[in-house]
Amino acid sequence: MPRRRFDQNNDRVDYGELLSADAYYELDQAVGLTYSLDMEALMGIPLCLGMHGEMTTGRKNNPLYVLEAIRRTGKKLSIFCNVGCIKVPKAESRLYALLEDSIHEVRMPNYTNNFHPKLWVLQYHNIHDGRTLIKIVTLSRNLTFDQSMDVAVDMDGFVGNTINPKNQPIADLLTFVSQFDSNKNRYKQLIENVRRVESFNLLDCFDDYEFHPFGIYGKNDNKIKKVSSNVRRKNPREMFKDCYALLVVSPFLSETVIGDLLDDYSENPESGPVKRCLITRDTSVTKRIFDASNRREGDGVWVINPVLSSNDALEDGVTFGYADRDIHAKVYFTDKYKEPKRLYLGSLNASNNAFNHNVEFLLELVYKPYHASYWSVKDDFIPVNDEKNGCPFVQMTSFEQIEKADEKTEVDFRKVIYGVQSAEIIDTGGTFAIKVHCNKTYEGVTIRPFYVKTNIQALTEEVVFEDISLNNLSNMFILTKEGSECLIRLEISGMPSEEREEAIFNDIISNRPMFMTYMRYLLDEDFYDSVSFEEVLSQSKEAGDDSEGYGFAVEPDIYERMLKAAAEYPERFDSMYEVAEKIDDDKIGEEFKQLLELFIKAAGGKGKGRK
Repeated sequence: MPRRRFDQNNDRVDYGELLSADAYYELDQAVGLTYSLDMEALMGIPLCLGMHGEMTTGRKNNPLYVLEAIRRTGKKLSIFCNVGCIKVPKAESRLYALLEDSIHEVRMPNYTNNFHPKLWVLQYHNIHDGRTLIKIVTLSRNLTFDQSMDVAVDMDGFVGNTINPKNQPIADLLTFVSQFDSNKNRYKQLIENVRRVESFNLLDCFDDYEFHPFGIYGKNDNKIKKVSSNVRRKNPREMFKDCYALLVVSPFLSETVIGDLLDDYSENPESGPVKRCLITRDTSVTKRIFDASNRREGDGVWVINPVLSSNDALEDGVTFGYADRDIHAKVYFTDKYKEPKRLYLGSLNASNNAFNHNVEFLLELVYKPYHASYWSVKDDFIPVNDEKNGCPFVQMTSFEQIEKADEKTEVDFRKVIYGVQSAEIIDTGGTFAIKVHCNKTYEGVTIRPFYVKTNIQALTEEVVFEDISLNNLSNMFILTKEGSECLIRLEISGMPSEEREEAIFNDIISNRPMFMTYMRYLLDEDFYDSVSFEEVLSQSKEAGDDSEGYGFAVEPDIYERMLKAAAEYPERFDSMYEVAEKIDDDKIGEEFKQLLELFIKAAGGKGKGRK
């Protein structure tokens, strides 16, 4: 008997581990697609991609450690999310500013449609033989701290010399999203390498795969460039129609879609799948959906077991503000006559918007013969006989049992977001002004720069924020309407990016002891394992602003570390030099600058004049 693939107790995966490669692979580029984005969750991505080893709480709470992770990977990272779906963080950390250029909001042709895929495409190279590895991670989870039940599949393959047509849909999806980055040329090599992946590895129960992006092909629409293709692409209804057996896992539903898939509109009572099962949220079920799922030899509707809605169910006890836990996975299993059995996973809900209007993505996996059946997959998802761990779902025995709670009406910012057109930064000599342009005045809506809480203005056709300091500049803004907030990111002209980055580095590395601690880490990656940030901070406060203050963070052992690095890891001096270039001279000291230059020259580095 094959082992279960959807065991919520034994098949749980770590988001960071899904994205990472083995230690001897170095990241070249990472592109993430998500509907919604939590800035705090985004902060963890550079930690996963840029730093090796276990991610302890102490490391995540150490701003120097996070700063180094962003320095290593920030410019290699691109995140595309649906416009207006960035969660306003509780704390407005300056570190977020270093990731702003990595975030790109996708504005669909119509504000009622959504950019909804959940996908990662990552490129690594082997530091020993130079081989290029492409990793594809398909998820149903957004880049947030949501604790709902989701699914994920990772697959990787090496880049070869010939084009593999099977990978073209991934290349097409990357081409589509690249238009929302002002520097779209940075994706060309990644797109080409994806097309040349020889094959992606699969679990032993699968024989083949296909990639299915939806909503990106066809004619250009309202200045949004669609991808032209001579290949006929399947639509979701074709994939899931005319099945002998169909299992659907989808949190959000539309009656018309479920009716189509189950052939519920036919006058023939024997039409549609013989075996059918629906796993969803109880709030998504209507009487028609309930009846359709129980017709013929249907196994009915299953919803989350109430026991799993508590934080104790997954033994974490923390939800980071996401209190509700429910099903969020999107999975389809099909068994058609004289065809292989197939499993589809990704972002596609069984809803009208998903099937007809949104940009979505599904991964199709084809089972090997005799490796799956409707009953095995259903029992995998719904282990009713698992006495040890229990079943994560319970069957809905009647439609009348549903008690739908009153849903909180969310403020709709979509029309406002589409009305905010552009922004520019003007250097006024010592400080800056930010000018925001809108298509009209929006009554009852205010706007402010992300890092300036006190400068709040009504959203009119032209809004000007004056006297903004360098380290408070941002291309993110907060809109407020009827007591609710929305975070948006704008492509902004005139941003002094390098100067702002240096100002942020100097805010975090506030004195010489902090700088020397950073240098220690660059010389010896094990340094943070033996030193707590609280200890460094304490010593830094004792040193104050005195550039000659030493304390714990500037003990003479740094010279020994530099000698060791010169012999074993001379490339680390490049990183030290890159950081030192951003830091004010009074925090570095002339003696250390000269010492660093000496080691760089001895190691064959570039030293002065590097810029």
